[in-house]
Amino acid sequence: MKVYPKIPRYDHPSVPELFFEDEDLTLVEKFDGSSFRFTLYDERFSERYPDQVESAAAGDGSLVFGTRKAIRGSHRDDLEDIDGALHRAVRCLRESVDTAELRSLHAEYDSPLVVYAENLVYSTLDYGYTERDLPALVGSDILPYTAIETMTSPENPYDETFEGFLSTGAAWDCFQRIRVETAPTDLSFVPATILETPSGWFDPEAYTFPSSSLAPDVTVEGVVARSDDRARRVKLVREEFEELNRDQFGRQPEDAESGAEYVVACYCTPARIRKEIRAMVLEDGREFGLHLNDDLYPRVVEDMWAENWPELMRLDVSFTPADVYPLVAERCITELRKMKTNAELNETDPTTVWEHLS
Repeated sequence: MKVYPKIPRYDHPSVPELFFEDEDLTLVEKFDGSSFRFTLYDERFSERYPDQVESAAAGDGSLVFGTRKAIRGSHRDDLEDIDGALHRAVRCLRESVDTAELRSLHAEYDSPLVVYAENLVYSTLDYGYTERDLPALVGSDILPYTAIETMTSPENPYDETFEGFLSTGAAWDCFQRIRVETAPTDLSFVPATILETPSGWFDPEAYTFPSSSLAPDVTVEGVVARSDDRARRVKLVREEFEELNRDQFGRQPEDAESGAEYVVACYCTPARIRKEIRAMVLEDGREFGLHLNDDLYPRVVEDMWAENWPELMRLDVSFTPADVYPLVAERCITELRKMKTNAELNETDPTTVWEHLS
């Protein structure tokens, strides 16, 4: 399956100068979750699929799914063999996607289709996952396999266009056709919310971000401006979300404002934190919970020193080791909260969440 192209910010050099004057401009809500994609394995088109999809499929009619860069399995696989962060999405595929209708679309387009969606798991924005029923997958784009055959990745990923993807109208029609409307809300598949179609010049600098369609008390992460005529997608992300994201995940190394922030950005990764959490629960027999953080963050710092000491000694930045501890503590409590919420959301063991997605 084609990896979804990167979407540039509205002020990125790759964005055409007159992009926001396009008459077919459409603004779609940008959701904060995790990238997801799926395709129906249809034996009529067996020669069109790459080996990874064919090997993951459990026979004709399998919905093969993946995250942004990797194929993860089939909706017929046992949930115990699937990363916990994907359980609700896989249940959604089982209950909320009409495979017969998707097979009909293959015939109409004379090609299998890749459906791109957002897996609604807790990342940075909390839409009220534990207080309200939210859809599991939000569809955002569709690409026929026939278009993939003509694609070559540019040297600069932001120069890649969406040539070959279905138009906004055609994609949303497909979303409505393949979704099972009677599915439970918390396992439902829905199309992304179209916010507006601007008429005339649209000024991204003056845009006021609305409330999310998922939660009236939460402002959207951002919006994606789509133009079928230009085969482009461009994103607008509100500054407050970017700051919240930095608070949740820490700053990127290039944005660090101190030596301690730089060290934490480079070496205190979510994967390292989750590794220590799993060790505390599975090996030490500790009960999972936010209370683990008292002992968790010193272990994470110790692991950083033990594994990366030669690199840390050669860093061209100065830092005070004591300043690293509170920053790591913040990262750890954030990771614990996300694992707790997403385990509840996916009805799974917290130690299985994001176990294989790093």
